[in-house]
Amino acid sequence: MDGKNKDEIQHPSNDGPPSFPKEFNGLSVQIVFDGAGRPIPVVEVDGVKWPLPFIQHLVPGGNILEHLDMIKNMAIQDDDIMLCTYPKSGTHWIWEIVSMLLKGKAEYEKKVKETAMLEFGSKDELKSIRSPRIFNTHLPVRMLPREITEKKKKIIHVQRNPKDVVVSLYNHIKAAMLGGDRSSSATMGTFSDMFPLLVSGGINNQWHVYVEELEKFTIDNPDYPILTLNYEDMKEDPKREIIKVANFLGIHYTPELIDDVQDKCDFENLKKANEDIKDDITKKLSKDGKQFMYRKGQVGDWKNWFTVAQNEEFDQLYIEWMSGSNLKFRFTL
Repeated sequence: MDGKNKDEIQHPSNDGPPSFPKEFNGLSVQIVFDGAGRPIPVVEVDGVKWPLPFIQHLVPGGNILEHLDMIKNMAIQDDDIMLCTYPKSGTHWIWEIVSMLLKGKAEYEKKVKETAMLEFGSKDELKSIRSPRIFNTHLPVRMLPREITEKKKKIIHVQRNPKDVVVSLYNHIKAAMLGGDRSSSATMGTFSDMFPLLVSGGINNQWHVYVEELEKFTIDNPDYPILTLNYEDMKEDPKREIIKVANFLGIHYTPELIDDVQDKCDFENLKKANEDIKDDITKKLSKDGKQFMYRKGQVGDWKNWFTVAQNEEFDQLYIEWMSGSNLKFRFTL
């Protein structure tokens, strides 16, 4: 025995390509390749692909099947709220807004939304959160706690145009893999290299599958208390959207509170607070100790990344994806 965990990714000392386990905690490990031929190990659960390093280092216990089962069967309290978003669609933003509205004051706290994220929290950690618990997740609606839908607990869903999502997701994954350095192409390739995987769901749940599932859930359950917001609307008129959230949650508010929440939850202010005040995990992962959770928060940044050919390809896919949907998205403001 050489003492190595057979489920760990092994990196040969001769700088050759890494070797990957064939299975991890009972799941088959699939190898997908980016546009430059770099291998990325993933596992698939109920149609959702998860990069193996994510499960190894971020999922409590490293066993995604056990963790998802825990989530499905976790006890839900009467005042619990669920924030559902596809990755890079404004999760931190809406979590801060809801937190401040419920407190009745626009103040930052050291804790971050990851402390209440279903994918990251252990059973005991999630249970111990002070009421009212504001959970957040990127899981599709079918993977939510069973009691959330049985008890009809309030859900707030924020959705964002998929072109900006793809760009933001690429930059986030790259920064996470490279210790906050988005400029390097080591380990993870260029945007063009990763474009096919990010669009196809090769290393994540496909965007259109996620939003369409929530759309269907809303249509099939017309009396369910769910509020759907668009990221672009929140950028265009944040005060209007904050008031929508307050009304949905049944919160008494003053004009001053709404103004204060809008100011504190401005993207640049949130970014600064995340750097100066928050216990953000990305500061521990980055090489220079600076956060990389917040990047630009803009609408239309995709224009700086997509080639003409990529944009034409994406537009065709978008038409196919949304052919049976009533959802509309704005790609610029």
